Amino acid sequence: MAKKNLEEIAYVSIVKLILENHFKPGDFLLETALSKALSLSRTPVRHALGQLVAEGFLDKKKKKGCFIPAASPEDARHVFFARENIEGLTATSAARCATDKDVDFLWGLIKKEQSIDQDISKIDYVNINGAFHMGIAKIGKNKYLEQYCRHSFWRSHAYILFFDNYYTGNIAASIQKTGPQQHIQIVKAIENRNDEKAGNLMRQHIRTTYDQLSLKL
Repeated sequence: MAKKNLEEIAYVSIVKLILENHFKPGDFLLETALSKALSLSRTPVRHALGQLVAEGFLDKKKKKGCFIPAASPEDARHVFFARENIEGLTATSAARCATDKDVDFLWGLIKKEQSIDQDISKIDYVNINGAFHMGIAKIGKNKYLEQYCRHSFWRSHAYILFFDNYYTGNIAASIQKTGPQQHIQIVKAIENRNDEKAGNLMRQHIRTTYDQLSLKL
């Protein structure tokens, strides 16, 4: 099997283990143990862990390895402040650069999000949500914003995955939260090429997520 495919398998498998609560904040993810659990060599596992560190989902300590960042209200505030401003810019850029095909892609993601039910897995929802936010960043055609967006998105999800009811079991009730409706309003602003409104709506969306999360920290 190609090296790249093995790295992708390792990446997806490690994320799946995290989303299924096999690890908690502060836990180290050890190459040897993961390689054995996933029946993979250490090389693809090492590269997958490195990618998760680069994306901000994991931290790394010299000579100790990669670990899930421990919860800190101050760090969460900093992460979401950065994400709010970065994604506000990505939405602004997307409204300026979006083609009709890009808008159709976003509406397709909205349709998927609306079709989810109470049996959806964490992985499926994170994939849809990530595709929405990363998709907007990519549409904005600014590789630096896209990179920072990916980092802050995953860093914030280190908190969301463990402390927000949407990801910790009460999914049916959480579907009624403001997130999906805010996504629709953001896409409408992008479709109308209203860059200022798209940016403001995205900032409000990230702020709302943080406000809901901060009640649990």
